[in-house]
Amino acid sequence: MAVLGGIWLFVGIFGDIRLIDKNNINYWYLLYFGIFSLLVVIFTRRPLTKIIYNHPGKDLQIEVKIGNLFEVPGQKIIGTNTTFDTDFSNNIISPTSLQGQFTTKYFQTNMAGLDQQIDNQLASYTFQTISKPGKTKEYELGTTIKFDFPGERFYLFAMAEMNTQNNVKTSLKKIHISLEKLWDYIENQGNPTDTVIPLIGSAYGRLNISRKKLIAEVAHSFILASTLNTFVPKLTIVINPKDVEKFELNLFEVKDLLRHYLP
Repeated sequence: MAVLGGIWLFVGIFGDIRLIDKNNINYWYLLYFGIFSLLVVIFTRRPLTKIIYNHPGKDLQIEVKIGNLFEVPGQKIIGTNTTFDTDFSNNIISPTSLQGQFTTKYFQTNMAGLDQQIDNQLASYTFQTISKPGKTKEYELGTTIKFDFPGERFYLFAMAEMNTQNNVKTSLKKIHISLEKLWDYIENQGNPTDTVIPLIGSAYGRLNISRKKLIAEVAHSFILASTLNTFVPKLTIVINPKDVEKFELNLFEVKDLLRHYLP
């Protein structure tokens, strides 16, 4: 109705200055104006699925996107716990988690191969032995390993701790520590290509902070890590579509927050 009213306002103005004769306008034009107004609203108010923030002064871009992590182009980051557990059978790792989906997609028939790759890459890292179900070698937060497949690369990094009841938990402070070490690993041992990260810690990590604030924290961590060297030109933060509806996440508000929050 607002668009239609705007059109009719211009019709009135043009009529007053005698560019058109309002008395000779066919009422069918109202139907055409109505259809045009509807198309304008549909086009301009369609659901927003992504936003892009270009960091001023640097060739650095952050995209926040609603979608499936595995379908977004770029090398991908997946969070895990500090013991790098992989077991589905005792409900240590949920098959529905991103780590569970990664395991099912690439190692469903070769779980031993997955554990072997993990052990080989962690061989040079220090650890402490703890008492809990599953794996008992605990590594530092931010410990990162990588997996290469034809045309794809994944980083698995420790950003949460698991207790004796197989419950995973993290905190914003631990997220900051983990991300700092993750960016350092990618800069020194990874590829300088577009990178994709989920909203880490928001689901199974039980992080008690709003999704919008968590997006800003991840983006801020990435910007700080890129202060001296742009090691990755673009970071895409992927949001689960279910989270958008459940937590009423508004991407317009997210973009405004990034503009005010990032250095």
